[in-house]
Amino acid sequence: MNTEILRKEFESRMAQLPSQGKDHEFRRKAMDAFYSAGFPSRQWETWKYTDLKPIASKGFQLIPKESTDSAHETASKLLATCDLEAEPSRLIFLDGHHVPALSSEITTTGLRLSMLGHPGLKNRSAFSKHSSKNFKEHPLAALNAAFSTQGVRIQVAEKTNIDTVIHLVFLDSNLENQTSQPRILIDLKAESKITIVQHFLGAGSNSGWTNSVTEISQARSSDLTLYQLQEHGTEHFHTGLLYSSLTSDASIKLGFIDLGGRLTRNDVQIDLDGAGAKTELFGVFLAADGQHIDNHTRIDHRAPETKSIETFRGIIGDRGRGVFNGKVVVHPDAQKVDAQQSNDNLLLSEKAEIDTKPELEIYADEVKCSHGATVGDLDAEQLFYMKSRGIKESAARGILIFAFANEILKLIGLPKLRERAILGVADHLPSHDRLGVEL
Repeated sequence: MNTEILRKEFESRMAQLPSQGKDHEFRRKAMDAFYSAGFPSRQWETWKYTDLKPIASKGFQLIPKESTDSAHETASKLLATCDLEAEPSRLIFLDGHHVPALSSEITTTGLRLSMLGHPGLKNRSAFSKHSSKNFKEHPLAALNAAFSTQGVRIQVAEKTNIDTVIHLVFLDSNLENQTSQPRILIDLKAESKITIVQHFLGAGSNSGWTNSVTEISQARSSDLTLYQLQEHGTEHFHTGLLYSSLTSDASIKLGFIDLGGRLTRNDVQIDLDGAGAKTELFGVFLAADGQHIDNHTRIDHRAPETKSIETFRGIIGDRGRGVFNGKVVVHPDAQKVDAQQSNDNLLLSEKAEIDTKPELEIYADEVKCSHGATVGDLDAEQLFYMKSRGIKESAARGILIFAFANEILKLIGLPKLRERAILGVADHLPSHDRLGVEL
């Protein structure tokens, strides 16, 4: 699946891609950007520890097939297993296609939802003013822009507080070599507020690829909370870019929980462009049995009195590998900035591996910034203490591992989602460590 083959496929299937107005020209621009850059390789500094050859060497279909009846049946079962059928505000996407029959009809004053790529919607562009900003550094985002067929635009009116949580559920039905490339555009007007959940869910062992892009624009004093829970099947690949631009006094809270998949790469780019803008970014990732999970984040403080708090924790089991690279840049005019960053990791096996690199670049004088990382095994003294109180070692290990993860999970403000994440963490622990979580 080299760039030349992809370009030929793009040209031959251009007519199948939804395009409104200037979107046709924009898709070509995106394809040209990807063709020039190609798949990121380990020669790139930002991809030093993550190899995309397993994706690039496969013959993935970049425009997914229409979902079959059996795929819909699989999707319904998946929804039932995680109690998502009862959610009053859900949009379901199956193998890259929106499924109205499984979705809710959401009608809330001040909230506008537009399904990108829907033939009945005219003048609903699949792109925002930020779409081309990241093509050079993130060529997979350019590939998404070129080939994406489905997605959603979420717009919140000025001075509107949306109480309903919007659930975006992306299911893969275990079809072999399918690619879904969802686009999520979020636009918050001044003094608006909303909470959104992105849930990636799959089953089975067939190889598929999800390549998602989320673009967020926040006006003055807007407030966004967004959680992403990733529970793909065992052989699924996941790559994603989340980009957010915040003006004065806007705030964003982001939480990433990564449990499934064969290879996962999350890129997060946050631009604090207005004075008083702030972000809270946190995540938990579990990798074992050959899983590879890579979190790359960058926060740019471009204005004074901006604030960022970033905390990630990794739990790496046998033959698992985790990567964390968090970069915070304080620009010259960004005085009185407060930036905190930390990454803590547990290695549960001699074959577990973590590469962590927190970074600070500071070009202003009056700032308060800190960063740090830790890597280690479970505390031997704590294990000994618990065993001396009659707790079996397997239970003690499970309790300590869960307590380590729960420091982050408790930051999830939605009780049902937090419970789902807790159960997911327990299910993905090594079998001998689960007992303590299930007590």
